[in-house]
Amino acid sequence: MKKRGLTLLLILMLCITGCSLMSSSPKDAVTKFLNKYKNNDTAVVNELNDYLDTEDLDDDTKEDYREIYLRQYSNLKYEIKDEKIDGDKATVDVQITVYDYYKTNKESEEYFTSNNTEFLDDDGDIDFSKYFQYRIDKLLDTSDTVDYTLTLNLNKVDDTWEIEPLSTEQLTKLHGTYEY
Repeated sequence: MKKRGLTLLLILMLCITGCSLMSSSPKDAVTKFLNKYKNNDTAVVNELNDYLDTEDLDDDTKEDYREIYLRQYSNLKYEIKDEKIDGDKATVDVQITVYDYYKTNKESEEYFTSNNTEFLDDDGDIDFSKYFQYRIDKLLDTSDTVDYTLTLNLNKVDDTWEIEPLSTEQLTKLHGTYEY
């Protein structure tokens, strides 16, 4: 499940960062990039839908995951803290506030470990679909947030600032799943 989520995040970020961001400054490029998430831009939603369609999930589970990610994106809060430009390279420091899905996942796993008899099927075997639904419900109910600092690297190409592909650490922070 963790690999599936990370794969989704990588696909989404590579598509979005690969798009040209016409901007006059690195701060502008970062603002446009993050606003695509906040506004559930068509490109973000389409990439999310394409990814979910490749997963072996029933329609209800796909819709739940769609809701989890779109909720995270639209409730993203950010503040640009610093911008440093060195020729055709730049860095922008951004403080983001996202739902703390890492904490929710960890608590769900701990609950499962301590209470696995609640997730048994009629034969006494663990029914992981019950656990996954439990975890989805907890993610949908998450209200705790966490703050992270992202340092985004940009390059100026043809007078346009473009964000470099994000690292796994940056991606997990953006999606609230960074292991702290």
